[in-house]
Amino acid sequence: MLRFLILLSLLPLASPSGAPLTCNSIIKLTHTATSFHLSSAEINWGSGSGQQSVTATSNPSSSESMWIISEADDSTAACPAGRPVECNSKVRLTHLLTGKNLHSHNFRSPLTNQQEVSAFGTDGVGDSSDDWKIVCSSGTHWSVDVPFHLQHVETKQFLTSDQGARFTQQNCPNCPIVGQLEVVGTRGGGEGGKWVVQRGVFIQEQDED
Repeated sequence: MLRFLILLSLLPLASPSGAPLTCNSIIKLTHTATSFHLSSAEINWGSGSGQQSVTATSNPSSSESMWIISEADDSTAACPAGRPVECNSKVRLTHLLTGKNLHSHNFRSPLTNQQEVSAFGTDGVGDSSDDWKIVCSSGTHWSVDVPFHLQHVETKQFLTSDQGARFTQQNCPNCPIVGQLEVVGTRGGGEGGKWVVQRGVFIQEQDED
């Protein structure tokens, strides 16, 4: 039999660097170029799809930056809690506070007119536009402290952000997301598409004694 142990809370990482990330873990995704964190809240885009916004925030302790790892929408079976996620696997990332999935589609983003990224679905149930491929920079498993890209399965775009695409009082007057960065899908990931997981609630698969 297996038992599953929560290793840590939202404190600085205690799990070994390079340890595999696992299904049902709750993670914070940090953009390597800016140190901002992938975030969402119950605020809808005022253009494009009108779905729940996804941005990047500089607040390292925000609970709005936590995402749950689970199997892709088209998977025929659930990913058991604690199972390591292999590189090039498809996953779904569900926003912890709102239950909506990281999502993209062929709507235009509000600042840079690139592919919009949003949060979609109800209690983790959405559609195939919620599926993302883990493109690792090294190793065989998606791992703690190792940079990676997220590629949107349907459109082949990479999850990307940039310090120059910031919501301000000029482009978003009195918006609750002022100071945050736009997150979009782009054709090439590059440095702007690198992310890393360094904090979270990590589920480990263990054998019973």
